[in-house]
Amino acid sequence: MAAPGDVGDMDRRTLLGTVSLLAVGGCAGPPAEPSPAEPSPDEPLRLSDASIRDTGRCDDPETASVDVSASRVRVTGCVTGPNGCSIASFGSATVEGSRLVVVVTTRRDAPPEVSCTEALVPRGYVATVDLSSGRPRSVRVIHDAAGGRERVADVAVDS
Repeated sequence: MAAPGDVGDMDRRTLLGTVSLLAVGGCAGPPAEPSPAEPSPDEPLRLSDASIRDTGRCDDPETASVDVSASRVRVTGCVTGPNGCSIASFGSATVEGSRLVVVVTTRRDAPPEVSCTEALVPRGYVATVDLSSGRPRSVRVIHDAAGGRERVADVAVDS
């Protein structure tokens, strides 16, 4: 007979079996959720943030290029402002089905009492749209500028 406090053979086997199950139990859990930083391309396209940075004068008005990563769309372009006080400005970023439509415009960046040159001025920009889910199948860029509203890029996105 075992002395008090001793663990018998049967109890030892039960204890070791239970400890073994607990040790590997965390390894067999459900798969991890996808990281929110990298949206799944199968999910509906949703936007989380949009911003634009005016980069100064540019050389090729009414043009744009598009770069798409897993969680961000970056548009680099050149929009025409109506005068010397204009800078590139974000018009909108909208989802139309699986297409992302980015509208870039210009705005006055001077107090009302400041006189501006009346010449058309090309303004460079970098617009960034962050995606919270999905990935666009195409990106359309529209400039709503001094010469009117014009589609300047329509880019299909590789899967």
